[in-house]
Amino acid sequence: MTTLPLHHEKAESRRNYFAFMGDYIGFALAMTFASTTTVLPDLVGRLTDSEVAVGLLATITNGAWLLPQLIYANWLTNKRRKKPFFILGSLIGRPLYLLYAVALGLGLYRQPVLALLLLYGVQFIFFGSDALVTVAWLDVMGKVIPEARRGRLIGRSQLISGLLSISAGVLIAVLLGENGLAYPLNYAVILAIASLCLLFGMFSLTFVIEPDEPVEEQRPPWRDYLAHLLRTLRQDRAFTRLILVRLLAGFDGLAMSFYILYATRELGLPPTTVGLFTAAQIVGRIVASLVLGALAERTGSHRVVQVATGVGMTAPLVGLALLLTGAQESVMTGAIFAWVFVAIGTTIS
Repeated sequence: MTTLPLHHEKAESRRNYFAFMGDYIGFALAMTFASTTTVLPDLVGRLTDSEVAVGLLATITNGAWLLPQLIYANWLTNKRRKKPFFILGSLIGRPLYLLYAVALGLGLYRQPVLALLLLYGVQFIFFGSDALVTVAWLDVMGKVIPEARRGRLIGRSQLISGLLSISAGVLIAVLLGENGLAYPLNYAVILAIASLCLLFGMFSLTFVIEPDEPVEEQRPPWRDYLAHLLRTLRQDRAFTRLILVRLLAGFDGLAMSFYILYATRELGLPPTTVGLFTAAQIVGRIVASLVLGALAERTGSHRVVQVATGVGMTAPLVGLALLLTGAQESVMTGAIFAWVFVAIGTTIS
C-alpha cells in the first residue's frame, strides 16, 4: 500500500480545512439574510395578516430539516463517499432563494397567496435538501478534519461569519429602511444575496478531498434500523434525557418567528429594526460562542445547555414586560426589545 508524502497530506488537510470553513461562513451569512426569526417572518407579515401563516413557516423549516435526517442517515450508511451527496443536496436547494427573489421582483407579490405558498415550498425543499447536506457534511468533516482541529475550525468560522453577519444586519436595515429599496425589491435583493452566499458555500465544498472508506455493502433494513432507534431510546437513559431536554427547550422556537411581528405591528417599530435586530441576534451568537465555549471547557456541556436555556427564557419575559407596561415606539423601546434577539442568538449558538 502506498502512502502520500507528508507535505501532500498537509496540503490536503489545509485544503479541506478552508473548504469547510468557506461553506460554514457562506451558509451562516445566508441564514442571516434569510433569517427565520427576522427577515422571513417579516416578509410573511407583508403577504398576510395571519399569525398561523407565520407559525407555519417555522414548522415547515424545522420539520423539513430535522425529520429527513433520520432517513438519510441510514440511506448513506453503505456509501463509500459522502461528498457527492452534500453536493447533490446543495444543487437542489441552494439556488431556490435566488429563483424566488426573481419571481418576487417580477410581480409575484401581487398574488400574496401564491407568493406565500411558493415561499413555503422553497423552505420545504431547501431545508429538506439541506438535511441531506448536513448528514453527509458532518460525516465527511469527521473523516477528513482531525478531531483536535475541529473545534478551532468551528470557532474561527463562527467568529468570521458572526462579524460579517453584523454587517449583513446593517445592510438589511438599509434595504428595508425609508431610504432603501421599495417593496418587494428590498426583500428580493436580500433573498438573492442569501442564495449567492449559499452558492459560494457550495463552490467551496467542491474543493473537499474525501478518501474512500470501508463500509458494509448492504445497509440495515429499514425495519432493523427503526428497531435500533427505538431500542436506543429505551435503553440509553442519558440519551433519552438529552432528547427530552432538547424537545422541552425547543418550545421557545414556537415563539421566535413572532417577535419581529410584535415589534413592528404592536410596538410600532420601523422596518429598519428588522436589520438591527438581526445584528443584535448575531452579537448574542458571537458573545455566547466565546463565553459558553469557555464555560463548556470548565464545567461541561450540560452547564451550557442550562445557561443558554435560562437566557432564552428572558426573551418572552421582556416581550411580556413591554406589553404590560404599554410601551410604544421609541428608541428606548427598540433598545430594550433588542435583548430578545440577543437572547435568541445565545440560545441558537
